[in-house]
Amino acid sequence: MITREYAACEECETAHILRIGIGAEPTQAHQFSCSNCGEEMNIRLERGIGFIYGPNASKIDPIDDGPIVNLHPSFVFSKDDVGRRDAFPSLEFGAEMIKGILAARAKAGLSLDLAKLTAESSPTARITEEWEQLRAAWSLTRNGKTELAEKRRLGFVDSAGYPEPPDSLPEWVFQFAGRLIQPRFEEIFEGLFEQVRIAKDKPDFGRFIDYYSRELSADHGRRYFEVCKAYLGAFSEFSQVHYLVTTNVNVGDDHAAASTNFKSTRMFYGDAFEAFGNNVEVLVALNNLVEDRPFDELRTISFEKYRGTDKAGRCNALADNPAMAAVCGDFDNQIRNASHHGGMVFDSKSGSIEYRAGKGGQGEIHHIGYATYLARCTLMFVQLMNLFRIEIFIANQFGGRLPL
Repeated sequence: MITREYAACEECETAHILRIGIGAEPTQAHQFSCSNCGEEMNIRLERGIGFIYGPNASKIDPIDDGPIVNLHPSFVFSKDDVGRRDAFPSLEFGAEMIKGILAARAKAGLSLDLAKLTAESSPTARITEEWEQLRAAWSLTRNGKTELAEKRRLGFVDSAGYPEPPDSLPEWVFQFAGRLIQPRFEEIFEGLFEQVRIAKDKPDFGRFIDYYSRELSADHGRRYFEVCKAYLGAFSEFSQVHYLVTTNVNVGDDHAAASTNFKSTRMFYGDAFEAFGNNVEVLVALNNLVEDRPFDELRTISFEKYRGTDKAGRCNALADNPAMAAVCGDFDNQIRNASHHGGMVFDSKSGSIEYRAGKGGQGEIHHIGYATYLARCTLMFVQLMNLFRIEIFIANQFGGRLPL
């Protein structure tokens, strides 16, 4: 559904025609540049309230002519379509998304009758609505308030649309994280699951579980919680690419994100890179078992020395295990460095990010479109969610400390 709103920039008084796609989330926020002066304008839709204008945007009476601003919470746009009156990204991307869904279901041996699947599916809670409840229950658990956390769970999950409502917080987190990666990335999780099946039969697996519970679980859980808060707290930005990425639709520099609140996403890739670079150590330990070594011995160095290595090379230890290497699909140290060292410069009018490669931002200049940046952030996030799910499974199945 597309609706029209009309807004003037308070800075230069330029009037704009806003074509806004209506999404499923209860709140959708958009930030965009004035077509004249380039200053940021903002509009937000809240269910039950309507559109809220500002900062730097005022509601005006309808106009017949003026610059078009296309906004959509669930899609990016082809660059040529950003200012067109007849831009419909749902039509452009819809067929590709369906192909991605069908391909993923075919690999999993599931029915390809989407009409039947849709008819049989019950409505699910919106992602941000569910996250608000899950975040509170998870935070309460981390603070030792398990009774309050359980009250949150019981008050929500039966109405969330799960075929089998989760009966504990770990199961709830596991299912929610699975919802965020499907359908494209479920195959990667299945590959990790098969590696765990191999590792569990190795003689040193019990010692690994003890070490994981004592040394890794708490720190890993804290990182997962913080990354989830950052990604889902800025979901109005990431939702523009989230469903495209998770249905295997390519988002590149020929696409433009209409909402460009770079302040809310600037640090995400670097922070998620750090979390992934740390937490991927659990796969390295499992891979040592798969390769018939003690869990704390890599081919050439000890596990403790590995934990002290530069994060940029952390995934190299998994290169010969395709199932584990698949989880490291996006792991770019150059973007991480630029993100963390203030080396990114965003041009809101062009929708392009400029950054320098190399340590200290002294290397070659690179450019990446904001839509591409959002997609790569989403890839990093879903990689972490797959890692998170496999940790929850291991801890729950084999009596380890849960990473919550």
